[in-house]
Amino acid sequence: MGITNTIPRAELAAIVIHGYSHVATDSLTSLHQFKKQLSHPNLHRHHIQGDVLQSIAKAIHQSPSPIHFFKVKSHAGNIGNEHADVLAKKSAATYSDIADTSIKPAGPEGNPFYNIHWLAKEDIENQTLTHNHTHTTNMAHSPPPRFWYLPNHRDALQTHMHLLHKLGMAKTESNYHAYYQTLIKDGTANGANSNAYLTSSYVPFKTKCVTIKYRTGTLYNQKHAVLFKLSTSRTCPLCLQVDSALHILSGCQHTQIRNMITERHNIACRMILKAIRKTGSLGSYIVSIDIGSNGRMTMQNLQSPETAESRIVTKWLFPWVATPLLR
Repeated sequence: MGITNTIPRAELAAIVIHGYSHVATDSLTSLHQFKKQLSHPNLHRHHIQGDVLQSIAKAIHQSPSPIHFFKVKSHAGNIGNEHADVLAKKSAATYSDIADTSIKPAGPEGNPFYNIHWLAKEDIENQTLTHNHTHTTNMAHSPPPRFWYLPNHRDALQTHMHLLHKLGMAKTESNYHAYYQTLIKDGTANGANSNAYLTSSYVPFKTKCVTIKYRTGTLYNQKHAVLFKLSTSRTCPLCLQVDSALHILSGCQHTQIRNMITERHNIACRMILKAIRKTGSLGSYIVSIDIGSNGRMTMQNLQSPETAESRIVTKWLFPWVATPLLR
């Protein structure tokens, strides 16, 4: 009945187990399907024959003894297989109940997807032509809009979103993408460390949001404004240079923004210094780092040592360097 009334459903229904420990079939597709149902049921959430596959998997799990499946060659003189073909042909010709497996229809009118919402796009081009024709003939009655279901939620949805909103198409030829792929291949990029900020209690929620936007290329800037037709200029309104996400975070030359960038750098370095100080496996060490004034360090519970007043590395650390200028 309905869209599920197919040959694969009949082949699966024939395998529905009624206490047998040995089952033979000439349908290799059916064997692969319920093997996949057993190992990866999440991949069959919207399978057109999902109800039959679930019945087979349930029978296998509830069987008190192991069930063995065999693939036999079709039309090769196998008595059981030939007998099954005769019954199938007789059932198809007479519409009798001899092949009844007590399997209920997958849904109303055999539609297993009756309660699932699926994305669709409006057929704007054909609708416009139809509307223009209807407008000239009968303005009182306009046809209902036509919709086309998206074949999938991946590339089809991505293409549709890009056409309407200019979003969704990642630039895989960019330097950022190529560089990150290189880091992944040579093992330099560590996913746990790279994404540790998401679970860190020291990173504010707004900072996490900004970081995610920067990584995904959705941090709003003048390029987006031009793309969304909200502006005609791609330049930064503060320093009049070309705007971008990188420009916002570290490239803007406006005095106030530069001070913010410098302080953000210093705060990050102070956090690194505090982490190094808590590590007990480093032994005696010296950290040479420029992280701002003593007052700023005190705000983060960092105390500068007496030697921190000098920006010259101590002589005993690099004895082979003669002059203070080089140190």
